[in-house]
Amino acid sequence: MTIEELNIILSRGENIRTEYKQAGDKVPGNFYDTVVSFLNREGGVIVLGADNDGEVTGIDPSVVEQLKKDIVTTLNNKEVINPPVNFPLYQIEKDGKIILCVKIPVSSQIHSNKGMIYDRENDSDIRIEDDSRISDMYFRKRNTFSESEIIRYLRIEDFDTRLFDKTRAVVRAADSTHPWIEANNMTILRDSQLYRRDPRTGEEGFTLASALIFGKDEVIGSILPGYKVDVLVRIHDLDRYDDRIPPLRTNLIDTYQTVMEFIKTKSYLPEKFYLEGDQRKDLRELIFRELVGNMIVHREYTSAHSTELIIYKDRVEVSNPNKPLFKGVLSLDAFNPYAKNPTIRKFFSEFRWTDELGSGVKNVKKYLKIYANGAKPVFIEDDKFRAIIPLLCPVFGDKAEKIISFLGFEKENFPEKALTGLKQLPLLQKLDEIEDTDLFLFQKGSSWVEKGSKLKTIRFQKINELKIDDFKKGVSLAEKGVKLLPKRTQNILKLLLISLTPMKVEEMMQLMSFGSRDKFREQYLNLVRKEGLVEQTIKDKPNSPDQKYVLTEKGKMFFGGFEIET
Repeated sequence: MTIEELNIILSRGENIRTEYKQAGDKVPGNFYDTVVSFLNREGGVIVLGADNDGEVTGIDPSVVEQLKKDIVTTLNNKEVINPPVNFPLYQIEKDGKIILCVKIPVSSQIHSNKGMIYDRENDSDIRIEDDSRISDMYFRKRNTFSESEIIRYLRIEDFDTRLFDKTRAVVRAADSTHPWIEANNMTILRDSQLYRRDPRTGEEGFTLASALIFGKDEVIGSILPGYKVDVLVRIHDLDRYDDRIPPLRTNLIDTYQTVMEFIKTKSYLPEKFYLEGDQRKDLRELIFRELVGNMIVHREYTSAHSTELIIYKDRVEVSNPNKPLFKGVLSLDAFNPYAKNPTIRKFFSEFRWTDELGSGVKNVKKYLKIYANGAKPVFIEDDKFRAIIPLLCPVFGDKAEKIISFLGFEKENFPEKALTGLKQLPLLQKLDEIEDTDLFLFQKGSSWVEKGSKLKTIRFQKINELKIDDFKKGVSLAEKGVKLLPKRTQNILKLLLISLTPMKVEEMMQLMSFGSRDKFREQYLNLVRKEGLVEQTIKDKPNSPDQKYVLTEKGKMFFGGFEIET
């Protein structure tokens, strides 16, 4: 920021995108309210060291550096600003007095300060608590993409020319007639909308996306100081790591190639080939090409969180800063994909590194089933998008009949389809490894209660201090279940179990020997539905006489012992 630009900001007065705050020797108490309101509305500039009329009051020179450190630390603290953010602070001297300016971009996410959401109206920060207004803010953000922010002073000299040559080589390999092969650097940038003009403001220039794709490392670091990609292997040393790529803070082209090279050249993820038609394909590359491509394309780059890809013995997990439109487990058969960084996605589709929108999830599901003997990926939409890719696929199998008896069902009266569904249901690896029947049931029951106690709606009763030796003294499996699980907890688990096959309310009540329909709905069915563990099969006709209820992906994860978002 220049002194000329500061003078313009101070002359125009406070408005929806400008705020003056006196600072003196500390950060004003309402500073972070304004940060959040700007992020949630149109972005803006905060001038620290000026009064409400734009007169410069200055900041105590002895505390300037500490103030800057405090602001950066707080912006990165999710207990205060959530999701956390990163943007530069500008120190300017005017009339012999020090001023700090904070330029805040509009965010594609909804941010809060200590749990409170703020919006900007005229020159005021407004606390938002009404659900309908919060919903309106989410709707407003649907078409806000941080990748499109024009970085005013970004110049073509800030780009790594090596990356343009690499771009031409990659597109030539994918399409020998591609127009970028003969195009100059500026043409590639314009064609891929990495240089744009904002028709609302008249501002013109290179975008954040252009810096991420072509920028030199120091340029990317100055724009996004918190940006980082970590790739770790935790097979033997779960507390630290066995192997890793040094943290990546570089452009997206090199990031993609470095991560894929690590996956393909190391022995942690084995190659597996299969014939698709008459073509021999590497399943590992097909799965992780999609995973790494989507990790790069769909990241929320204004977030201070890092991207992580961690390889474990039995799974690969990716955690990515995200702009969620809802929170929960994706239904792999019915989810509606939406673009999170459409310009970056479009650019990499020219490389054939990403395909059409939504294809990544579908392809991972398709090829993982072959690669890991029927395993299903899990995708969880939240402020950090999580992808869990099992490398092994243990299922309940022979343990299914023991679970049925443990929960108090008679096998001969239990639906055959639900039993088949339970046998094929994925089971947490460490539970599958337990061979002793009593110990398995004890650990499985304890796991249900532990994870269920965290559910906000259902609130499972926590387990009594029952010891494994006392548990083993039960005569039958059903008696052991009664010892370990409170009656209400057992009824909820029964409901989830029979929901493995679509079932009407009357059928559920009959299987569970339940008399009161109203009590059944109020105390059990409505709660598991609200928690997202069970859903209706006819969603557009909730009162249909043919309505049935079935276990969701989240419900299957919970029943199998996996971690779920609560």
